[in-house]
Parts: sequence; structure tokens; C-alpha cells
Amino acid sequence: MRPHRFSELETAASAITQESLHAAKEAIALNCRELLRWLALFEGRLEVVGLSELHKFARALSLMTLGHLPTRPETCPFCIQYGRNQECLGCGYAATHGRCDAEDSAFSLFIEAFQELGREIYQDTGGLNCPPSEARKQLRASICQSIDAASSMLVDLPSACALQLMERKAAYIDLMLAHLPLILLSEDVRESCLCVREALGNYW
Repeated sequence: MRPHRFSELETAASAITQESLHAAKEAIALNCRELLRWLALFEGRLEVVGLSELHKFARALSLMTLGHLPTRPETCPFCIQYGRNQECLGCGYAATHGRCDAEDSAFSLFIEAFQELGREIYQDTGGLNCPPSEARKQLRASICQSIDAASSMLVDLPSACALQLMERKAAYIDLMLAHLPLILLSEDVRESCLCVREALGNYW
């Protein structure tokens, strides 16, 4: 990252109040805890899922994970602090990345790709791309890695300043996408996931 760019982001984040930061952390922590609860349920269910249901299981796991990632306004300290009147006046994120509701803003490009990934996963009604035994192994690894990532996020949250929170959020989303059981899904899903991860490069 260019020194000037980092300075811009640091300045933007420095205007975030402790109240806004705390609210965003609480919302992210809630997402993480709910995700961990669901991952535990999926982990327990995996051992009894029939071979014919493994692909459906992979889709359900992936969609559940996407639904619990911190992409909503309540998980963003900038939206909490500046978005209540929908004018975003003084928002440092809008100044450095474009207003979130602008078609070409960093967030709009990211969230459009993110929603497209969800559609691709939902519409992927093909079969497994590997033997069932390997599929079960991949799913188990996906769940365990996701549990580790969400648990680490919970540990990191309390001490993060606004700048660190935004950096950590982007890294966490990227990591969770990497842990999706993509090998069991279609090539279109994998390409869509790559687009989301590329868009994350400008998310913060």
C-alpha cells in the first residue's frame, strides 16, 4: 500500500468514535457467534449425511457462511456513525472509497460480486466434482478451518482500533471465502468467488 494511501485511511479511521467502533464490534461478534453455532450444527450433521446429499450440504454450508459474514451496515463503524441520515456527510470511507451507494464505489463493486457468488452457489444444482469420501473430507476441513477463523476473529475484536477493524474485517471475509468447499461446487462458483476476493482488494 502506498504511504499516502495508508495516511488517507488512517485519517478516515481516526474520526470514528468509540461508540461507533463498539457498536460495529458488537455486531461482528454476534455474527461470529451465530456462525460458530451453525458450524457446530453442520459439523455434527456431516457424519450422517447420505452420499447423495453431500453436494446439497456443501451448498447449504456455503450459503450459511456467506449469510454470517460482516457485510451489512451494522458491522461497519462508518455506516453506524455517518449513515443514519443516508447523506454520509463527513464519512471517511465515502471520501476514500466512494459512497457505498454509488455504482462504481469500492463497496458496491464488492457487494455486487458477493451477491453474485450467492446466486451462483444457490443455482449450482450439479453433482460432486470428486468421490464422496474426498467430499466428506473436504467438507470437514472447510468446517474446521471456518471455526478457527471465526474464533480468531472473536479474539481479535476487542483490542482493534477502527483502522485495524477495517483491515481485519476484509482479511476475515477473504479467509472465510477461501475456506468455502469450492472444490465440490461448479467452476462458475469458483470463478465468482475469485471475483469477490479480487474486489476485496479495494474494500479497504
